[in-house]
Amino acid sequence: MKKTYGVAIKQRTEQIKPVPMDLGVTEGSRVVLGAAKRVISTHEKVLKALAKR
Repeated sequence: MKKTYGVAIKQRTEQIKPVPMDLGVTEGSRVVLGAAKRVISTHEKVLKALAKR
């Protein structure tokens, strides 16, 4: 059994299809930066715990 360090892992119910995106334009890079900020803020405690290991 894999250690999850108190994180509940849910199995996906449906497949998510990737969307083509042009990262060369400002809109594409803004979307990527926004997604990265959301991931960091959502998983901030887990990232800090992993950084301290």
